Amino acid sequence: MHVQTATMTKSYKLLLALWFITIIPSQTRAQISTNKSPAPLTIRHHDDRIQYGIDLIYSLEFSRAEAFFDSVMSAEPNNPVGYFFRAMTAWWKVLIDLDDHSYDNAFYQRLDQCIAVCNRRLQIDPNDFDAILFKGGSIGFRGRLRGDRGQYLKAANDGRLSLPLLQHSLSLEPENKDILFGQGIYNYFAAVIPEKFPIVKPLMWFLPNGDKAKGIYQLETVAHAGRYARTEAAYFLAQIYRLFERDHRRAQPYLETLFTRYPQNALFHRYAARIRVETGQLNTAVPLYTDYIQRHLAGQIGYHIRGSMEAHYYIGHNAFMQRRFTQALIAFSQTDSLGNLLASESSERMLGYIVSANLYLGRTYDLQGKRQEAITRYRRVKKLNRYKNTQELATQYLKEPYTGSP
Repeated sequence: MHVQTATMTKSYKLLLALWFITIIPSQTRAQISTNKSPAPLTIRHHDDRIQYGIDLIYSLEFSRAEAFFDSVMSAEPNNPVGYFFRAMTAWWKVLIDLDDHSYDNAFYQRLDQCIAVCNRRLQIDPNDFDAILFKGGSIGFRGRLRGDRGQYLKAANDGRLSLPLLQHSLSLEPENKDILFGQGIYNYFAAVIPEKFPIVKPLMWFLPNGDKAKGIYQLETVAHAGRYARTEAAYFLAQIYRLFERDHRRAQPYLETLFTRYPQNALFHRYAARIRVETGQLNTAVPLYTDYIQRHLAGQIGYHIRGSMEAHYYIGHNAFMQRRFTQALIAFSQTDSLGNLLASESSERMLGYIVSANLYLGRTYDLQGKRQEAITRYRRVKKLNRYKNTQELATQYLKEPYTGSP
């Protein structure tokens, strides 16, 4: 039984649609340490300094990333580069565990700071390419989180505000492949979202029509040939293929590549494991999930209880399918125990793991001939909130022991 969450997926689909992300360039760490006065940071040409900081963010080295971009802000207080990527460190603190809202305010505040810097520069030069893109990126990320928090109209409005900035940036840099990233997101979701989320249809009446096929093509172009937006384009494509196109096999190469590129990134780690489950490769997902649990126990940044719940659940599911019932009981019991730690903080997806783990615990005990233990677990399923058809199955198994093959 794969745990799916309609509510979370719906929210995630919408927030994806409204995320207009900016693009990023860079210069090397070695250059930073030279005695020469470095050129001002800009996104109009290659600059490895920014890529160094970006890599720190994707590697979840938050303290080092914040120190780096704080130094950029100190050196260039009127440059949006430092402000934007300092906000991105807060964004990744949000993204690695979207059920945790404790970083939301810091993220919004940092975006507001970046937008303010961009506005001051645009008053001086309305064609300031850096200010246009970083303002658009800040508004887009704000919309992304608002969508995830269920503020759909505000999120859609942020998407509306981002569009003219995207069009303006394209007119200034028509050959820049990275700009296709924002275009691709708009084209795909402007075609898809109005049908899936009627609440945003009134806003779409005032915006250009989308083109789903063109959007995918543009994102694939950036993922393979972009300079600075490759990682974001790959991540978006993976989620588009998973959540909208229902083509998990096309999503898998992107997620596997992201985890290979950033092996310390807990989110990429979790998705690399989950996509193997979704493509029927549960056996190969288990080592990744086992590693995830070990990193969580070691306190590695980004590895958390919710991820470990997922990991234990699928390790248990794999053991159950192989009739290794002792191991299955251990893993499913761990899922349930971790769920108890979350209590009311559990999202619907996490609830799915808890309910399904208890149903499997009951099945496992029945197959071992431990009827009373099985009944206890089925009763627990009945007390938990409804998830798919687990209530009906628990009722059935309370009447007759589970005897089916795993």
